[in-house]
Amino acid sequence: MTSNKSPYQPNMIKIVDTKTENPFAALSKRTIHRDEETERIVKAIIDDVRRRGDEALLDNARKFDAPSLERLLVTNEEFASAEGSLSDSERRALHTAAQRIEAFHQAQFTCMVGNCVAPMGSELQNPHGARFWYAASFQGGALGQRIVPLGSAGVYVPGGNANYPSSVLMNAIPAVVAGIDRLVITTPSRKDGTLSPSVLYAAQLLKQRPTVVKIGGAAAIAALALGTESVPRVDKIVGPGNRFVNEAKRQLWGAVGLDGYAGPSEVCVLADKTANAKCAAIDFLTQIEHAPDNSGFLVCTDEAKFREILSEIDTLVTGERREETVRQAMAGDSIAFLAKDLEEACDIVNAIAPEHLSIACRDFERALHKVQNAGCILLGEWSPESAGDFVAGPSHTLPTSGAARFQSPVNVLDFLKVQSVIRLSREELKSLAPNIEAFGTMEGFPLHGRGATIRFEE
Repeated sequence: MTSNKSPYQPNMIKIVDTKTENPFAALSKRTIHRDEETERIVKAIIDDVRRRGDEALLDNARKFDAPSLERLLVTNEEFASAEGSLSDSERRALHTAAQRIEAFHQAQFTCMVGNCVAPMGSELQNPHGARFWYAASFQGGALGQRIVPLGSAGVYVPGGNANYPSSVLMNAIPAVVAGIDRLVITTPSRKDGTLSPSVLYAAQLLKQRPTVVKIGGAAAIAALALGTESVPRVDKIVGPGNRFVNEAKRQLWGAVGLDGYAGPSEVCVLADKTANAKCAAIDFLTQIEHAPDNSGFLVCTDEAKFREILSEIDTLVTGERREETVRQAMAGDSIAFLAKDLEEACDIVNAIAPEHLSIACRDFERALHKVQNAGCILLGEWSPESAGDFVAGPSHTLPTSGAARFQSPVNVLDFLKVQSVIRLSREELKSLAPNIEAFGTMEGFPLHGRGATIRFEE
């Protein structure tokens, strides 16, 4: 049942009934969209930033964001004025989010790195905050890893006419918890050259004072990756953006570390006959109201509930301020699947590999164990998508466009690197030397073999 005249779809969403149609065929055309014009524009911007530095950044900002922008860096006075521009409820919301995001990522850091040791127990002897783990080797040596924070990170925060203080907190706090030395935030200014007070206040809540730069789009990514007179080059860039931001990341891959490709937002709601239809519908809608190229997926195992959720979606969106945007998203790449059972439903979810997944099933733990591919999973009626976006704790910067098959949300590990450490004993090397020689012979590198045996020559 795929016709827009289907009785199931008052909202023009594509319907796939798996009793009569292969659900995976409908997903086979999902891909990252690229176009030559965007690639050409972004290449020119990157080349210009590489050549002219700050001058190129200012020209770019004046062209696309603030015609009269005079300076790139946010001043202390601008930071100071931000707090007074916010209401008590706004400040309270930002503080709550910051505390929860920090607590979550601190717990992750402790879980992942907590059992490792800081050698010698002295910061003076361990200036980079490195941690170690060692395993005893076979004959008196030791093998392990040194876990070191990146030196610097850049956070891209979308801006202009929109406010995203949550993106400041969700992307910067994991970096601070990891222990980076330097943090740079780039975000496009409003037309008058100012930044949203909520964005500036969020930046002040970080336990490390960032450099905040009023630049957006491909130029911001180029500045962070290459460095300019005012914008220091960083080791890694995280944060979502539009097609120009993502194309700049693609072109600058290798010059800087990246969190991955961040395509249009997407959501999947997995529901059975016990689902609260209104809750399932609102979770579907809250993730596709950002832009008309967003995608929503509904996967339901019960026909009556399927009809009810689709009807609730139509009811809830009708008359909303962003109704046109949502309906365009639903008529685009969104799909509603009526599955035979939970097993098939979870197979469909894994094929989608959604950015956000809401599980609205009676036995959500059983469903959870069947899901392998998803960026963020929200369980049960009391875990709305919007909580994950703003205040729950885990970063909301998630893999999109099916990248959840191989990629993780932004987290503490994005800002740590692992170095292998090898210390062999004389006895262990002597026992390994014949094997090293054999590999050198097999691969045609005799000096490799000699590298081991020369240590035992008289």
